[in-house]
Amino acid sequence: MLNQGRNTGRHSSLRLAALVVGCALLAACAQKQPEPVAQPAPKPAPKPVLLISDHHTRGNSDASISFTNGTDQTLQYVMFKTTAYTREGSLVSSKKSGRPNAWLRVAGPFAPGEHVGNKVWAKVWQHPNLGCFKIEGAELIFADQSVEYHATDRFALLNQSALSNTACGGSGVRTASQ
Repeated sequence: MLNQGRNTGRHSSLRLAALVVGCALLAACAQKQPEPVAQPAPKPAPKPVLLISDHHTRGNSDASISFTNGTDQTLQYVMFKTTAYTREGSLVSSKKSGRPNAWLRVAGPFAPGEHVGNKVWAKVWQHPNLGCFKIEGAELIFADQSVEYHATDRFALLNQSALSNTACGGSGVRTASQ
């Protein structure tokens, strides 16, 4: 019987020791601060492929665009996808194709950073109340013959071009030259 009493006492002591060690480990874990999770660096915004400093209608049929090659490569051609509207906001179709969009092509070569000022396309549309045109995108053809299409989210619309592009097509549209 005496041995049973010692075993029970030892058993209780072992249980108590295990409980104390367990509590100590839990307390140590609770005090340990979690490792900070490394956040990936945000991706830099892509560099603009074209910097449009001005675009507007001329008369009742012409288009004018000034731009800079924002790429790191020489451009052979740039083809602007455009949509024209009357001063009241009605769509004006292309005179040549009759479609809603007119593609305005300009031949280079244009070196990286080169500015092309006041390029004019004559008789693109024909309307007595031509108000404005939006630049919807551009196809870039590089010297190595590779081709890329970019929407305006890859352009830097500068000066009045950003305002003109946003306002064009709504009611009460005014031309950039007004």
